[in-house]
Amino acid sequence: MDRRQRVTRLVEHARSPRHRGVIPDADVAMPGGSPECGGSVVVYLKADGDGGIAGLSFTGEGDTISQGATDLAIEKVLGERLSLEEVLALGYDGFIEEIGRDVVGSRTRNATLGLSTIKNAIRRYLRERDGRTPSRSASS
Repeated sequence: MDRRQRVTRLVEHARSPRHRGVIPDADVAMPGGSPECGGSVVVYLKADGDGGIAGLSFTGEGDTISQGATDLAIEKVLGERLSLEEVLALGYDGFIEEIGRDVVGSRTRNATLGLSTIKNAIRRYLRERDGRTPSRSASS
């Protein structure tokens, strides 16, 4: 894919996101970002109970990079059917390479906003799930 194609793909995902919306019964609604970094999102995560993801979506506002890259991150996770642990293992540099480092330029925070928020949603889900287990001590 050349630079023009990568730019077109990012713009299309920002203008017509495939994964925008609220999951009403989400296990986690995780806010992320700030106006200083070009956008903010809320990621909605529904886990399947077996270490996988049953649903993932977002809402938000911001620039083309932050919104388009968030949609692309969700598309990657769902399209590749990644487990919760596999998502946590995704590297930011590799994701930027997939979007196009030449497209993102110096705005890497914008480009990784969605992936970072997805990871934070998963961490919250795992903490809350593990925190409800009876064998865990209250002091942990």
